[in-house]
Amino acid sequence: VVIAIIAILAAMLLPALAGAKEKGKQAYCINSLHQLDIVFHMYEDDNEDWLHHTTGGSPPNHGKWYMNPRMKAARKLIADPNSGDAYWGLAYYNYAGRNIRLWRCPAAKTSDEWRENGLKYGADFWLDASYGINGRFFSAKQFRGTRGSHPRKRSQLIDANQTIIIQDAGEQKMDGGPSDNLAANGAAENLTQWKYSLAPLYPDIDWVSEWFRHGSGKPYGASCETLWADGHASPIRFTKDCGRTPQQGGGPDFMTSIHWYTGLPL
Repeated sequence: VVIAIIAILAAMLLPALAGAKEKGKQAYCINSLHQLDIVFHMYEDDNEDWLHHTTGGSPPNHGKWYMNPRMKAARKLIADPNSGDAYWGLAYYNYAGRNIRLWRCPAAKTSDEWRENGLKYGADFWLDASYGINGRFFSAKQFRGTRGSHPRKRSQLIDANQTIIIQDAGEQKMDGGPSDNLAANGAAENLTQWKYSLAPLYPDIDWVSEWFRHGSGKPYGASCETLWADGHASPIRFTKDCGRTPQQGGGPDFMTSIHWYTGLPL
């Protein structure tokens, strides 16, 4: 009888404990995003209000802090934050107190492992790159200067509270349209690169759940924690078709004017 009672109590308590654990991960993630916003402000203060970008006007597009696992074991970081192999977070490393784990979301299972390039480093090598930066913010509007191209500043947005800077993501730099972001302008479905073209390389990974990683019933009941350009963090609930259905007055055309990624200039 006692054993049966214990089993019943365990069955009742385990879901509650799992839910509490998940909420703890979500709170940790939100706190990390707020800390990263502070890091961004410190960097902007030292760099004429710009976030880090290469001479091409955009952050590097890779996921490495180290060139390979051997360099990680030796704690030898990639020296140049503009390197084509670098994760965008490398440029902010010193501003973050050299705390690489700030870029590791506790709910992430992996981040883009670049298997299409023949890399087989394993998930742990990439987990410190589990927040994706919005590449469209940098590329949607650029200016040419004497030292190359540069993007807009956050202060130059009319809708900073509706423009994504970083978010939970399986890709380290989201610079496409429906292929790698949630608001695929004019398209009927988002994250198509990860659902289809790259999926055969990752039969062991549910990539949609790397964007919608917080909550129960992943990915359909989950959300994507997001840091917006005005500094607030909030979740985006699961969506697969980029917004409203035709019955709700939406469909493919609903997303043609959304500016989560491209932003609107002042």
